[in-house]
Amino acid sequence: MPRRLKNIRPWKGGWQAYVEIAGKTYAKSYPLTTPVEEMRAWLKDQRDTYAVPKAARGSFGADIEEYLTRVTALVTYTQRTKQLELWKRALGADRPRRSIKAADIDRVLQGWLVAGLAPGTVRKRRMVLLSMWNKLDGKEVPNPVRASEAPREPKPEARGLPYDTIQRLIDAMPTSVTKIRIRVLAWTGLPPGMLGQVQPADLNLTAETLRVRPRRKGAGVEARTLPLLPQAVEAFKAFHAANAYGPFSVPTANSIFKSAGRRATPPITGISLYDLRHSFGTMLYRVTKDLATVSRFLLHSTVAATARYAAGAMQDVDRAAATLAGQLHAPPPVPENK
Repeated sequence: MPRRLKNIRPWKGGWQAYVEIAGKTYAKSYPLTTPVEEMRAWLKDQRDTYAVPKAARGSFGADIEEYLTRVTALVTYTQRTKQLELWKRALGADRPRRSIKAADIDRVLQGWLVAGLAPGTVRKRRMVLLSMWNKLDGKEVPNPVRASEAPREPKPEARGLPYDTIQRLIDAMPTSVTKIRIRVLAWTGLPPGMLGQVQPADLNLTAETLRVRPRRKGAGVEARTLPLLPQAVEAFKAFHAANAYGPFSVPTANSIFKSAGRRATPPITGISLYDLRHSFGTMLYRVTKDLATVSRFLLHSTVAATARYAAGAMQDVDRAAATLAGQLHAPPPVPENK
């Protein structure tokens, strides 16, 4: 048998036939003497059994498929696919997209809220649907998603952790590559997904800088070269030595982070891996007292997006400003009579 056949590869002393259908991989191992025709027949059977039927032309489901073919390069592609699948189930895949009204969308949004989903989650699902409508019809054309009511998010609370607490969490973790990555996140404020994009060429430990790639989230941010804190330099040295480059499972890292909180003395609950980004922003604002500087470090497109990350330090900074202003305008001391 030739060494290279489509969807058939050498596997543990034999062969493996494999095929990916709708994002799921199906595979079967065969002895080395198995005829090619037998494995090809199995592949065809898998495709016939698990293939997703194509949506009818002009339907909501077909328009979703068309939209997804236009945004395959987006970092959020997988997430958008899952969210649009939820919309397809809620609104019906076979109906014409033109038949969907704002009232239909509002009913789905309210249903998700009543079911206990966070307003922020429901807003994200609505934004994906709006993005699809805008992509297919253009932003200038009125559409039912824009006419629907976006759920209001509660005022975000400060989520930053003190760095002595973060150190206790890191100390409570077993030695692993994940621990090394979490230490880098703590001292850079990078989103976990962006750390997964860092390559050796992006890191200059001599100049103590990190080049971050363009960020597509929100309004988007161009590539930047950021200075590194001394603690971040040390964290990246361990990162480089462990060859921790490349994508990693954020849910797994988050689970390890939370487990460390439960093992800490005393236990630390109600935490999330993303709290490290808030902690970094809070710490920077306490030091710089300047949202624009914090915004550049956090790779935000606007200063307004940075305010929630610095919320934990604003009271301290405002109090220090009031004290300093009072000292500047205090009356001169009265000399003592000799």
